[in-house]
Amino acid sequence: MKHPIRKLVFIVVLIGGPLFLFERYRFYRIEGTSMNYGLLEGDIIVSDRHFKKIERGDLLVADHADDAFKRLFIKRCAALPGDRFFQKERSFYLQIEGDSLETQKLGRSHDLETVSTKAGYFIRDPYLKYYGIVHNWRLKGPKVLTTIPLTTVEPDHYYLLGDYRDNSEDSRFFGAVPRERIYSRVICILKKPKGWMELLKIKEAD
Repeated sequence: MKHPIRKLVFIVVLIGGPLFLFERYRFYRIEGTSMNYGLLEGDIIVSDRHFKKIERGDLLVADHADDAFKRLFIKRCAALPGDRFFQKERSFYLQIEGDSLETQKLGRSHDLETVSTKAGYFIRDPYLKYYGIVHNWRLKGPKVLTTIPLTTVEPDHYYLLGDYRDNSEDSRFFGAVPRERIYSRVICILKKPKGWMELLKIKEAD
C-alpha cells in the first residue's frame, strides 16, 4: 500500500523548501570599493530578511529615498537611534544612547579611547578595533566625508557608513536611514579566492 500523505509531504518540502529559502535569504554581489577591504568587489554576501534587531557594527542592506537609480547599498551600522556622534579630522566619535557616563564606562571596560568634550564623553573610532575601517590619506574628498557636527540619531533611524570612509556614499550624504528602508542583515560573506598578486590589483580611489 502506498503512502499518499508521505508523498504529499515530500512534494511540499521539495517545493516549499527552496521557496522559503528564497523568501528569507538574499544573495548579493559586491560592486564598488566603499566597503574595502572587508568586502571586495566580486565578493558574494548572504543576507537575512527576517532579522529582528539591529546592533552597532552590523552590515545592512538598505536603500534611500534620494537615490534616482533605486540601488541597494551594503553599509555598516555606525549609530543606533538615540546615539550621538560627530566626526572631526576623519575620526568618528560616538556617545552611546546620549549617555556620557555610560559611554565612558563602556570605553574603559573595552579598552577603547574615550575623550572628554563639552557635550560629554565620546568613544573615538570605536569600530577600528573590531572591523577593517580604512582611510586613504591621499584623498582630498568633500568636507562632508571628514567633518560632521554633533548629531543625534532620530527614533527608528540608523546611521550607516562605508568601511572605506574616504570613498563611500553613505549616511553622511543622505542622512540616517529609516528602519523600513533596511531590508536585510548580512549573515555570511562568501569570499572569492585571492592570491597576493591579485590583492595588489584592488581598485583604489585616487
